Amino acid sequence: MAAGKTKDPTDEDRSDETWIRAPGGETSIRLRSLSHYLDKGGAIVDARLVEGDDGAYSVWVRLADRPGEFRVNQFQNDRPKTYRDLNLAVATIRNEFGYLGAIALQTDRRPSRG
Repeated sequence: MAAGKTKDPTDEDRSDETWIRAPGGETSIRLRSLSHYLDKGGAIVDARLVEGDDGAYSVWVRLADRPGEFRVNQFQNDRPKTYRDLNLAVATIRNEFGYLGAIALQTDRRPSRG
């Protein structure tokens, strides 16, 4: 740091955040960054589980001080964090993220025509 310059106290807070915006407008947050955000007093105000065509559930959250909805990505990766077990996905939202509100469930799977 150059002499005479003061460090912005929020620089350190921002350095650990990874907010990703995909070309289609989809926004994601890494699990590590979400945990850090929650540890610093942030809060989830809405949660949604989306079942993909493969039967895995991805987690989407709305945060108290950020506009829009964020897909939760893996800890060190920009791919979605998915759960094969619906109970485990709900338990993670409740126990790990501390969110106790309603959780919406949505599916992208199409019924098979038999």
